[in-house]
Amino acid sequence: MRRITTALAALLALLFGSAGTASATPQDLFGLGARTQGLALTGVSYAEDYEATFANPAGLGRARRRGIHVGLSAGAYDLHIDDERFPIDAARGMTIGATLPLPFHDVLQDRLVLGLGVYTPQQVLLRGNVRFPDVPQWPVIERAQSLGIVIGLGIDLHSTVLEGLRLGIGVSAIADVIGELDVRLDETASFSSTVETQLLATFAPLVGASYDVGEWSFGLVYRHELRAKMDLEIRTADLPVTLPVLTVGGIVQYDPGQLAGEVSWRPDPGLRVIANLTWRMWSQYPGAQTATSLSSLSAPDPEFSDTVSPRLAVEGTLRDRRATLHLRGGYALELSPAPDARLAPRRNPDGSAVMNDAVPVRYLDGDRHVVTAGLGLTWDLSARERVRFDLFGQAHFVVDRVHQILRTGAMEAPEGMGMRTGGVILVGGWTIALEF
Repeated sequence: MRRITTALAALLALLFGSAGTASATPQDLFGLGARTQGLALTGVSYAEDYEATFANPAGLGRARRRGIHVGLSAGAYDLHIDDERFPIDAARGMTIGATLPLPFHDVLQDRLVLGLGVYTPQQVLLRGNVRFPDVPQWPVIERAQSLGIVIGLGIDLHSTVLEGLRLGIGVSAIADVIGELDVRLDETASFSSTVETQLLATFAPLVGASYDVGEWSFGLVYRHELRAKMDLEIRTADLPVTLPVLTVGGIVQYDPGQLAGEVSWRPDPGLRVIANLTWRMWSQYPGAQTATSLSSLSAPDPEFSDTVSPRLAVEGTLRDRRATLHLRGGYALELSPAPDARLAPRRNPDGSAVMNDAVPVRYLDGDRHVVTAGLGLTWDLSARERVRFDLFGQAHFVVDRVHQILRTGAMEAPEGMGMRTGGVILVGGWTIALEF
């Protein structure tokens, strides 16, 4: 209870205060958009505005209004190691969304819709930490601070033999940091250095489909692996000895490839029940560290495994003339892809394990029980124009876990006596929109 109170106080300060450290809220961890974030990170079968750019771009095909959305969100961490709080910067950023039905006529009328979703941290475009594997770290929960952009195109196949079917394509974009550090001796035998860095966009595709029939809606979406890297090459010249090119950096942001399927049922116009399964391909995660040179040993294999996340949500709707009230709630079980912190061998340049070599690997994580809630209010200004306000909250309860090794040192712990981890994450936010 103390941990929940501490995290809640930090969350309220972030949402309504004027100071604080910025941190990203990646779409993969907390979602994109207040409606789907309040409905247990679902949306594959029903999202229809900018939130569909990430949930399922096919859902954009439902939109018949243009829309502009602006919002703020924040997340507070209260994670612990051996009952000692682990410091993680809190999250705070802005969400911007837009929906634009393309004004074509004839066979293309009400058929193509563009959507844009942007998450921007308050103070930075990209922040990432690449630590040695023996340093305690949370590679799944503690994501890099990063600007995220998602663009989607929805295609509605109405008035055809495929009535009810919608298709969608999209692309997610984040930033890479690439650069060089040149070190040399000048005429006075003093060291001088020049640093050049570039911020480059990296992209990953999304593709989805949805189908509505009667009171049922179905959706399927594939999101490709998305990673941001930081590579700084160190080159030397005019030195008495020749040194190889060294690389400093690693993967600072990683979203695994995903396949999500969802069904929603509307037994009544004022009620929607949603069930979702999301498969994350975490087994492809290579680890954050990269080799310093061609002959350097690499960090141990992270040995992450694929996960399947079940999600359930309910949305109730109450209408009274020009006002519509939406009540939302949901639950998601996010299984951990990471094994216990342990001793593991480093890897040779060819990827094979180094014999008789074991170093501590402290990639910390735990299964998460995610409880979400949300509130939405829509006010009709006219037959075409309306204002929307959406509010959401999430509580991520990280299940306590006992690891194979201690917090420090390079020896296995007696059974049941290893490092203990767990905690709570609280996330909240709001968006306001004008649709016309």
